[in-house]
Amino acid sequence: MRQMPVVATIRDAYSFTLTHLGSVIGLIWIPMVLLTVMGFFSSQRYYNDTIEALASGNAAQMGSSFLMWLAYLVAALLLQAVMYAAVTQLALGMRSGPVWAHFAFGQAEWRMFRSLLAFTGLVIPLFLFGSVLLNLVVLRAAQAAPAVLLIFYGLLLAAVARFFVLLPAISATESGPLLRRAWMVTAGNFWRLLAVLLAIAVPLFILAVLLMVPVAQRLPPLPAGGSPQLQQLAMLTWVRQALPFLWGLLFLIWPLVIGLFAGASVSAWRSLKNEPALDIAV
Repeated sequence: MRQMPVVATIRDAYSFTLTHLGSVIGLIWIPMVLLTVMGFFSSQRYYNDTIEALASGNAAQMGSSFLMWLAYLVAALLLQAVMYAAVTQLALGMRSGPVWAHFAFGQAEWRMFRSLLAFTGLVIPLFLFGSVLLNLVVLRAAQAAPAVLLIFYGLLLAAVARFFVLLPAISATESGPLLRRAWMVTAGNFWRLLAVLLAIAVPLFILAVLLMVPVAQRLPPLPAGGSPQLQQLAMLTWVRQALPFLWGLLFLIWPLVIGLFAGASVSAWRSLKNEPALDIAV
């Protein structure tokens, strides 16, 4: 059982992203534009219908928005596959030279799409089950809620660490049952993979919060007081007003997200497979 070097993996992820940020942007900007535009209009439609349904008490109005979100989810996974496949190939040294624009869907993208779809199919039922279980515990034994919440997030983190981190590299280099392969290769490295995830996610979260502070100051404040329904309506309205800024922020930071996760995936895969280390200077 090989042990993944945590510090080296984090260093490789950041070194790759900062060194090749221009190429990463060139590889993903076309699918990212599509993802952002579709996401904005889908979320705007969802919040509009949610506000109308809450105000009128007619939940049937949410049906078309729900179907639209399902269609957007599939399209988003496909576009994510296009981005991850291209950037992972860059990290593997399978691409070279400056890239100004890219959009392709071949075998590597198809494998990445299937793996993302399978991972989503694994996480969503886990999330729904955890939410239902937590609600039942809160109603019947509220003192046990923190323990259930801890177990739920532990399982969710385990799924992300053991399955998702290596998916880009495995999808670009191997075939077969990709989730099973990721689980096998990452055996005995959960805490190391979790440390890598936190080293990537926490700085990105802090950056997003810092970028959102001036945006939030420009939006009208949430009204205080009122019934729970009015407060919920006010919150939904506030989020709907913030949608252009939220999707614009996502568009700006996504090259960092893709680059860091692709770089970490390739570095971790090479160390666990005993392959040569990631050469970020190429």
